[in-house]
Amino acid sequence: MVNEANGSYMMVTADSLSTIQLFKALSPRTHRCLAEKAVLAVYPTGVDLYRQGDPPSGLFALQSGRVKLYRRSKEKCQILALPLPGDCLGAESLPTGGLSPYSATTLTPVKAVTLPADVLQTLLDEHADFQEVFLRLITDRLKQFVTLVHDLAFRDVTSRLATVLLARAELEGRPHEAGGVYFDRLLSQQEYADMVGTAREVVYRTFKKFEDDGLVRLTRDTIYILDLDTLRVIALQEAR
Repeated sequence: MVNEANGSYMMVTADSLSTIQLFKALSPRTHRCLAEKAVLAVYPTGVDLYRQGDPPSGLFALQSGRVKLYRRSKEKCQILALPLPGDCLGAESLPTGGLSPYSATTLTPVKAVTLPADVLQTLLDEHADFQEVFLRLITDRLKQFVTLVHDLAFRDVTSRLATVLLARAELEGRPHEAGGVYFDRLLSQQEYADMVGTAREVVYRTFKKFEDDGLVRLTRDTIYILDLDTLRVIALQEAR
C-alpha cells in the first residue's frame, strides 16, 4: 500500500471488480487488462476526487462509501447526484478533452477502483467492449441530469424533496420494525437545499411539514420514511 496526501492505494484483485456492475459485461481479456492497470483507492471523508474546472478526471468505481457530485456558480451550489456503491463516476469530459463539468467530494470514507485518465484512455483505445460500457455510463449520467433539469423546472420544492427522499428510500431504505423504511441522513439541511435547488430555511419548513403530516421522522443521523405511498404521490406532482 502506498500512502498519498488524499488517499491510500492498493493493487486491484478480481474480487475488487466483482461488485462493479459496469465491469461485468467486459470480456475476460479486457477484465484482465483492467485488473492490471487499475488501483484500489481508499479516501477519507471530505476529499475532492476531482473539482469542477479540472482537466478530465479518471474513472472511479465505488466499492463502498458515498460521494456527492455538485456544481458551483459563485455562491450557489447544486448537488447533482449521490452515487451508490457499485456506481461509477468521473471521466465525462475525457472524450472531448474538456474541463470537468462538476466536482466530486467524499461524504464518508470511500473505497473505489480507480482508473487514471491516461490509463482509461488507453483502455478505450484498445478495447471495443470497454468503449461500449463507457458510453453506457455517460448516457446514463446524461439521462440523470436531464431528469434533474426537468424536476428543477417543473416541480415545486415539496415535490422535489419528496422525490429525493423517495429515491433514497427505494435504493437505500432498510425495513424498520415499526413499519416503513429508514436510511442514513448523510446530508445536512443545507446540502438537501443544494440538492433540491432552494434555501435551507425552505427545506427546514418542508421537512417540518412532512413530519407534521406523519410522512417522515428525522433524527440526528437517520431519516425514517413512514408513508411511502403518500410521499410517492407528492413526488409525482408537477407545479401548476
